[in-house]
Order: sequence, then C-alpha cells, then structure tokens
Amino acid sequence: MNADSVRKVITLYRQGGLDALFERVHPGRTSPLPPDIMADVGRQIAAGQQVWNSRSLVAYVFERYGITVGRTAMRTRLHHAGMSWQRTRLVVAGQADPEGKAEFKANLEAVKRGL
Repeated sequence: MNADSVRKVITLYRQGGLDALFERVHPGRTSPLPPDIMADVGRQIAAGQQVWNSRSLVAYVFERYGITVGRTAMRTRLHHAGMSWQRTRLVVAGQADPEGKAEFKANLEAVKRGL
C-alpha cells in the first residue's frame, strides 16, 4: 500500500467510520440495449426465419430502434441473455441414396489407390 492509499483510507474512516471503508457497488456503464429490445432480438432469433449473426443483429437493432451498438457488445448481451454463439453448417436436405453412397465409397477407394 502506498502513502496515497493510506491517506485515502484514513480520510474515509474520519468522514464515515468503519462503514465508509466497506467496498461500494460499482455499477459500471449501463447497456444501450434495454431488456425489452433484447427480448425482441431473442424472439427474432427464435423465430428462425433467417440465419442471424452479430452483424445482422446490430443492423436489425439500428433499423428497428435507431440504437447503434457494436458487434462485441451485441455478442456480450446475447451471452448474458443465455444465448450461445454457434456456427451454421450447410447440410444437404434429406437422406442420400444408399446405392449412391455405396458407389461413391467404392469410387473413393479407387481414387485413393490412384486407379
């Protein structure tokens, strides 16, 4: 502890006693996205009408509410709301033809051998 810290503690103690020495709550900066907007964002994601990413969510919030928020802030708010970030994968709809799969595997083995 340096001399300035000691002086600060002594001054706090003289002004308010032991109660003044307890750690106070530091609320920090308030989020630009209130809970009602985050609820709307959650509904949009849950609707599944499009694939959302942080860039498109930021654009949606700006167009709908006129609030500018960064992509990192959006991801942080989504995380605090209990939503996890997942990558999308392109998957062919339906099952592949079993005969076509067997033929493909046979051709693949032939290609691997250099035939």
